[in-house]
Amino acid sequence: MTAPLLLALIVAAAWAGPAAAQTYTFTPQSSKDLTVTFQIQREGGSRVLVLGEVRNASSLPCERVVLKAEGLDENGRVVSRARAYVQGQVAAKAVAPFEVRLASTGNERRYRVEIETFEFLSTSRRPESGQ
Repeated sequence: MTAPLLLALIVAAAWAGPAAAQTYTFTPQSSKDLTVTFQIQREGGSRVLVLGEVRNASSLPCERVVLKAEGLDENGRVVSRARAYVQGQVAAKAVAPFEVRLASTGNERRYRVEIETFEFLSTSRRPESGQ
């Protein structure tokens, strides 16, 4: 009695398996058209304010831009880190300001800011003007 039930379950799984499986295609986007410039302002002994802008040289707008700011010691090791979003979209051929607040350890000798994640809008997702 269990053999027919087992056979039925195997047939059902084989039939439903391909229908339940989905294939996703991921096309990586390059950040080569996005550049970051920044300056550092110390706020007391334990806070650093990173002010800068993201420049989008692409012909597509960009959104969901996340920046990672890191403080590095004299050996290049990360001793502090913070992340921040760029507000809204970075329009095509435009710049957008950003601000990252970083808790300082006091051992930072230099800083770096990188674009961690982003998404270029495809032409089909561009916002229409006037709306």
